[in-house]
Amino acid sequence: MEKKNGLLAFALLGLAAGAAAYYLLATEDGKRQMDKANKSVKGLSKSLKELSEKESKKAAKLAREAKRDLHELTEKAKEAGKHAFEVASEKASQWVNKASDAAKDAASKAHDAIDDAKSEIKKA
Repeated sequence: MEKKNGLLAFALLGLAAGAAAYYLLATEDGKRQMDKANKSVKGLSKSLKELSEKESKKAAKLAREAKRDLHELTEKAKEAGKHAFEVASEKASQWVNKASDAAKDAASKAHDAIDDAKSEIKKA
């Protein structure tokens, strides 16, 4: 019984498909409907192609802008790094000079103290 129902359903489906094909291919109204459908599909296809070309151009433009922005940021980062290095180098040089001056001052004071001590020893 199930086989008969399946066969009957398949036959009805085939009959419906055949009737639709006959209507679309053999009758004048069907031919007009097929023509309209073909024109609509072609129009849709053309619209999709135009839209994809337009969006492709937008994506390419965005990619170029992103590349330019990345290059600019890279250059800014390099410049900031160079500036930070120059500032640090200048500060380090200043500290070295201050330390050297302090060492010279301490050596001079030590020399003066030694001279004073020697003078005091000679007086005594």
